[in-house]
Amino acid sequence: MASDQKQKEKKITHVTESNTRKKTSRGDYEMEQTFNARFYDYYSNPANYFGRATKTMLPGNGLVGASMSCFDLANNACDIESLLRGHGTGNMVFREAPIEPDFKKLPSINMFDSQATYMPDPLVVHRGQRPQFK
Repeated sequence: MASDQKQKEKKITHVTESNTRKKTSRGDYEMEQTFNARFYDYYSNPANYFGRATKTMLPGNGLVGASMSCFDLANNACDIESLLRGHGTGNMVFREAPIEPDFKKLPSINMFDSQATYMPDPLVVHRGQRPQFK
């Protein structure tokens, strides 16, 4: 009988402790729901899928080459990759149709404008114009 009394006290104590937590307030609940909605939007929104940029550009002057997704470079990236890896080449019943790559036209972004390089037309180097070291 004493053990039943202790179990009831434990249950009451557990419920009391959970109700006194900070997360049971209305403001914290709404904050948690907002966080969950933003988290879901980050992982499910196609415009911002895993932090992908909304406007993709190629690196130009003053920038180092970037790591880009294959889906940013071509509209049919999966078909191109399957062709390059040789998927379906062993299927003798249904031959695959040739794949035409559909590349995206991406603009490049420059950190600075470069000046045009002018070369003399034609470039002629005559003998004897350079010092000779002996």
